[in-house]
Amino acid sequence: MTATAPRAAAAASSLPPPGGLNSLQPLRGGPRELRPQEHDQGREDESRLRSSRPGDATIPAAVSRAPRNPSRIALAISFFSLFPLLHCAPAPGPRRAVREPRPSPRAVLVSFDGVAGERLETLLADPAKLPTGAFRRLAARGFHAVRSQPPTPSLTAVSHITHVTGALPESTGIVSNTMLDFAKLFPATISGFDAPIRAETLWQAARRQGKRVGVMLYPGADGKGPQRTANWMMTWPGDPVAPGKLRSLDAAAWLPVEASEGPPSFSPVRRAVLSFAKTSHSVRLLALDRTDDGRVDYDRVLVVSETGPRREVRVGEWFPVEVASGEGRTGAWCKVLALAPDLSRAEIYVGPLSRSTGVPREWVRALDDQIGFWPGTPDHEAFGAESGRSEIFLEQTDRLVDFLTRADLLALSRRDWDLLLVYQPEVDEVSHEFLLIDPRQPRFTPERSARFLRLVEESYALADRSLDAVEKSLSPADSLFVTSDHGMTAIWGEISINEILRQADLVKLDAEKNVAATSPLAGVPASGIAHVYVNPAGAPGALDRAKRVLEDFRVHGESPFDRIVRRDDAEELGLRAPESGDLIVLAKPGFLFTKKIEEGAPVGERRDYGGHGYRNVYPELDATFFAAGPGIPPSRAETIGSWEIAARVARALGIEPPRNAAR
Repeated sequence: MTATAPRAAAAASSLPPPGGLNSLQPLRGGPRELRPQEHDQGREDESRLRSSRPGDATIPAAVSRAPRNPSRIALAISFFSLFPLLHCAPAPGPRRAVREPRPSPRAVLVSFDGVAGERLETLLADPAKLPTGAFRRLAARGFHAVRSQPPTPSLTAVSHITHVTGALPESTGIVSNTMLDFAKLFPATISGFDAPIRAETLWQAARRQGKRVGVMLYPGADGKGPQRTANWMMTWPGDPVAPGKLRSLDAAAWLPVEASEGPPSFSPVRRAVLSFAKTSHSVRLLALDRTDDGRVDYDRVLVVSETGPRREVRVGEWFPVEVASGEGRTGAWCKVLALAPDLSRAEIYVGPLSRSTGVPREWVRALDDQIGFWPGTPDHEAFGAESGRSEIFLEQTDRLVDFLTRADLLALSRRDWDLLLVYQPEVDEVSHEFLLIDPRQPRFTPERSARFLRLVEESYALADRSLDAVEKSLSPADSLFVTSDHGMTAIWGEISINEILRQADLVKLDAEKNVAATSPLAGVPASGIAHVYVNPAGAPGALDRAKRVLEDFRVHGESPFDRIVRRDDAEELGLRAPESGDLIVLAKPGFLFTKKIEEGAPVGERRDYGGHGYRNVYPELDATFFAAGPGIPPSRAETIGSWEIAARVARALGIEPPRNAAR
């Protein structure tokens, strides 16, 4: 199957505005208190997602597309039509060459969630790592900053909005991955991915200046209102239609099938039905014995989906299941994990039932037709660090990367864009689960650490492979920017800020053990940061008491907190925003805040191993940055601020940056 552009006719290219190309010299005028050169000194004082749907061809790494340059304009004029004028025409002057119109500049911004600048640099220095070589090529032919300093806190929603606005959280209003929702009753929360963005974004600035914008999963551009919408978009699907689940079957689950209904088998065909939770959808499995050995020896399963062809699979093989849906192509990737010859035990992983989302509907239909259904993210519960099946987690990651890369190439093959924003989560997914690098982490052994680190490095290789395909699909006239939102550090403990405050009688719980509407305070945790909000109906003085309680809290004789500041004193952090908590608490690396509230247990052990969301002074949490394209000479810097990215992309595109952007 060949990737083709969607049906919509491409809009005509516009000429580049004057002043054009990006020199990528260090930008000036960034936030005073967070300039990288100031923090470099400050740090000395600090502690410091391949399997495609059967039958689908993989979209090639370089997708052919019509050239961007318009056809030459024919200027030859018939001599006979001009002949009457020649008698009075002046003598012709020297002929001037007709200048062909230049194509409009285009720019692509790709964010690989969780790529740590320092770890990537280590991999780049090893010739045996990252064999595809895309990151190395970009570093050689363009600008490369070893570290891109994220805002505080170094969280996905916060950082990505800083990327596209060029502004800190105090200006964007996105101060965490989870915040208090002031539009609802206390203590309701809102995701930082859904919260209103107070600063102008790159997609808004570009469209305001006549540019066409495409988005592939980029945080903040979710189609929920005009300010969050591009010309066309693939949006993050959110929760699946039905969650993934490991299913165990015993012999009683396999029912007999009439001989006339079943396919050939040397033992009687048996059937089992697996349903998708909270839906009317299901899949039928027929157990077959294909070995003529005179024994009952079931060795294969015939998969009968609601739609699509039947598939015969063995133990260890993945298979897609599709269901009928009027909302787009919907399916799940499943795997046969075990099948006893006598059917006394079978284990099937039924993946999350999912579909792609976006606008307009024609674009989602093109993704469905040419790429397939959304495969879902890796399953942390079924195949995470404690499962003993971590290789399956990486298989799921590989499939997700393959899907997203082919979808991104289909987007790149369209002609109706000037700016394209792309997001991929594979490194973040794997690093959260497997970054076992510190002996203080639970169940650390050198052997286990080495095995898990290979998975982390493989996720970087998957990102490199995807970048290779994206880079090769672009023309020399295009600019490519590659970054990430944060790095990752080892974690070994979790802190329940609401349990600490509950023990001080500053947080009240309801019958479901959640913070009650009558609670004096509510802590809203998100990884390395917790915002503590005062109930408008609460008693005065609660915040002062909370600050003292938290300042006195100890784990093994030491405070687990890096900063405890009031909102009005948070200018240095870039968090003096009305959306911030009345009290802002930042953990030290090694600890994360948890939503769990277990009486008598303010501190617990983490199940996963990698974390972020801390103050932006820790080098292991820095991201990375690359830029290549016209007017971008090869150069290198140790550090840039992630708030510089928006202006750099705008400059390459030939437009003014977003209104709040650092310049």
